[in-house]
Amino acid sequence: MDKRLLTCAELCKGRRIADIGTDHGYLPCYMVMEGLCDTALACDTAPLPLESAKAHIAENGLGDRVTAILSDGLEKVPADGLTDIVIAGMGGELIARILGDCGWLKSAVPAVNLVLQPMTKWDFLRKWLYENDFLITDEKPCISGRFVYSVMQAVYTGEKPPYPCDLRYLYCGFVKPVTEDGREYLLRQAKRLEAAAKGREASGDSEGALQMKTLAAELMLRVSTGE
Repeated sequence: MDKRLLTCAELCKGRRIADIGTDHGYLPCYMVMEGLCDTALACDTAPLPLESAKAHIAENGLGDRVTAILSDGLEKVPADGLTDIVIAGMGGELIARILGDCGWLKSAVPAVNLVLQPMTKWDFLRKWLYENDFLITDEKPCISGRFVYSVMQAVYTGEKPPYPCDLRYLYCGFVKPVTEDGREYLLRQAKRLEAAAKGREASGDSEGALQMKTLAAELMLRVSTGE
């Protein structure tokens, strides 16, 4: 299993997980086999990937502990006893849509631990979480192949998070330059900020461009000093 999914597994806390968009079912099978959870749901919106997950479950003799569910997001996922929801490998907008469409998520007691790994639109997802009263409790960057991702751990609190929804939060979240993965993540975000600043300048938004350039410079400094 790749480092991206291993990082998702690290941020799961409970004993019954649901992996949304499970594909081959690698994550739920791994977590059950390693004793990281007791039971798991392998969920996908498409029949073909779900058949691959079922085959993987059967090959490992996990049919009594890992259940495959055909579901559009969380639509058919039972809330009973669910401690963790993993949504990985999708765009940030789709992840936000899946969470927003789940009627029981905000009323679950205790609150469900969310592990979210956006492939794109990380800024959109971070903003959506903030505006909908989800607190990011941890965030781990990981290099996987040519890409570097951030895996977010979040929980619904019903209150606005105690941190600002500013440019730094939208681009960097809570990633720190204390590991190679963290330094690489911040370095790439700095480059994205520089590119976005050029677009702002071209459109006449000099103030927005300056904010992006300033943050990019700060990130480069943090990467160089490791602070």
